[in-house]
Amino acid sequence: MTEKDAHEILSKYSALEPGKFYGTAAGLSLGVGLIFESIRCPVFAVEERLFMTVENTVYVLTHECDVDPANTRTFNKFVTICPLIPLSDFLQEYEEQFHDGDRLKNFLTAIARREVSRVVYIPPGPNRLGYGALMYLNNLANTHVMEFDGVSPLAAVSVYGLQTIDGALYNHLLRPKAERLSFQN
Repeated sequence: MTEKDAHEILSKYSALEPGKFYGTAAGLSLGVGLIFESIRCPVFAVEERLFMTVENTVYVLTHECDVDPANTRTFNKFVTICPLIPLSDFLQEYEEQFHDGDRLKNFLTAIARREVSRVVYIPPGPNRLGYGALMYLNNLANTHVMEFDGVSPLAAVSVYGLQTIDGALYNHLLRPKAERLSFQN
């Protein structure tokens, strides 16, 4: 499957309004729904069973007041991020696991319909986001605030985009647990 084919499937079944997803990044502080390219962050290397660092396109989750340089308080040196997986990278890494086009198409359709809580479709944007990307919400990570020194954002989401992402995060991380917990120690 090509990147264009994957994009067409995601666009066809998604309720997102791509034209409303992005806004301007001008004047925004670090942490206000910004997307950056080439930010160094951890990735787990399965073969070595170790974390290594790579440069990724990332969406910043940390609230701006928690990383404001004027706010010199304890615990404001790290930024919570979610790496974005461009469609081309997703297809290259996972297409073999699906063995046939129908399984892959069904998975992409489920993502677009928001039936897969751990993955969020991000519509097309600039540069590496040309056909869109996927946010894998089980891959939240952090990096040092210094990674953003002198780096301009690639893009910023709009209020609509922020609501979409925040809603997906809320649904994925705070949905009721499937197993029952005890009420006692």
